Amino acid sequence: MYKHWGRRERFAKIASMFYRDKTTRRAVRDRIRFRGFIQSVGVRDMPMEPWPTAINISFCFDGRGANLAAVAIRSLVDAGLGICDYAIYCVVDDSVTATQRRVLEKMVRHTGSRIKFLAANHDFDNACRITRWPLSIWYRMMLPKLLPNVSKIIYADIDTIFFRDLVELARMDMGDHIVAGVPAHGNKYINSGFLVLNLDQIRREKLYDKWVAAAPIKKYMNPDQDLLNFSTRGRVLYLPLRYNFQTYMGRRIFRIYAPRELEDIRHHLVVMHYSNWMKPWGDPARRPVFAEYWWDVARRTGLYK
Repeated sequence: MYKHWGRRERFAKIASMFYRDKTTRRAVRDRIRFRGFIQSVGVRDMPMEPWPTAINISFCFDGRGANLAAVAIRSLVDAGLGICDYAIYCVVDDSVTATQRRVLEKMVRHTGSRIKFLAANHDFDNACRITRWPLSIWYRMMLPKLLPNVSKIIYADIDTIFFRDLVELARMDMGDHIVAGVPAHGNKYINSGFLVLNLDQIRREKLYDKWVAAAPIKKYMNPDQDLLNFSTRGRVLYLPLRYNFQTYMGRRIFRIYAPRELEDIRHHLVVMHYSNWMKPWGDPARRPVFAEYWWDVARRTGLYK
């Protein structure tokens, strides 16, 4: 498949030429280039003993993102059933209503996982923002302060879904590295949509205060992500692509990554990240490739209608 991806790409370009709309052209190309790419989602290679302690993970959102967070959390809990439980910390503001909180709590009912809501502070109220992103993009940067007794935590955007447990990351020794993430473009710049944060090390180096001071100064292209990358340069652990497969990558994935990594995604995908402008919950004519996996989870939340 990977050896002849160029031939498939040429066919994808020709097929998309018959459409005027940019999003439709992209959707056509992705459907062709990724046809048959994911093979065995959620299938474990061997039985595993349950992980003994709850794994810390955080999602950060406002009221507009509560239903999307429910889908991400439901996929997380379902993927770990029988293997591990999660301590899920949701950093939210006042726009997340009591009703929305009850709905989110239902996602972990009858499981060993639990949700705790943390009130976002105001340390990043003056941070640089680009209009298309809400202030809540900065909430992940608050975790070292909001969770003073947690040493390490996984963070995930709400436009993600999970196919496997995160035990491997719970077991990972970060040493004095500050963050772990997946390179965004095959280089050393990581995408902030899925991270492991070494909160102890961040506090030891007083990095949180530096983030608060630097956030309003510069107009970053990708605000929190740029600041995170600039401030942790040389202190990053790089995770395999299976922990943050972004559907927007298109043909670049075949150019950048070795066949071994692509084969890893085909059979061991952990996190799918719908990170571009095409979202699974949007207009049916403008949905990204692999949107059906997101909807499979959405049907299990009780929010489908």
